[in-house]
Amino acid sequence: MSKTDRRIIRTKNDIKQAFFSLLSEKNFEAITVRDITERANINRGTFYLHYVDKYNLLEQYENEIFEKFNVILDETTNLELDVNQFLDERLPVMIRILHVFYEEADFLKLILGPNGDPFFHEKMRQFFVRYFNTFLVNRIDKSKWRFPIELILAYNSNALLGVITYWLQHDMQQSPEEIATMLAETMINGPFEASGLRSIIEKDSE
Repeated sequence: MSKTDRRIIRTKNDIKQAFFSLLSEKNFEAITVRDITERANINRGTFYLHYVDKYNLLEQYENEIFEKFNVILDETTNLELDVNQFLDERLPVMIRILHVFYEEADFLKLILGPNGDPFFHEKMRQFFVRYFNTFLVNRIDKSKWRFPIELILAYNSNALLGVITYWLQHDMQQSPEEIATMLAETMINGPFEASGLRSIIEKDSE
């Protein structure tokens, strides 16, 4: 790697850290290029060598994240679905997704937070809709679903994203494997069963 390449990487990292720092303090719409350059200790010309504006900066980071998520789905789309081995087959996929959240937590915690990008939240929810579509909806006769598929997808995608966002905002006290297992079991058995509430209530009613 040349000295110029290292300098570019260092500059972009300084911009990234400055941007993250500002997002932790105020809403994205309130952040200016001047704020970023002052925090990164660079001039505006240097910023514009790499980004068109703050929206382009945000878009590049978001695209980098989705590239990682999409690679996972693209690699697993053609896996055969065996309902009897559903958890064993799909859990590794969810773990890989959770590891991306874990590795990119500094950014995702902010962008999914109150100062972040609401459009990213919706794009992330749509990713989970695609996640369900790749291995479930398109392989089961839609006429056999008890409830409208759109409602099921809305419920599951929002539930997944809600849990993951909570996990990020509370310093990821559980491992990606633990969260993935909880999500997978809840999707399969429902929260009532997966949480153990059914057995507790049944035991108390004896």
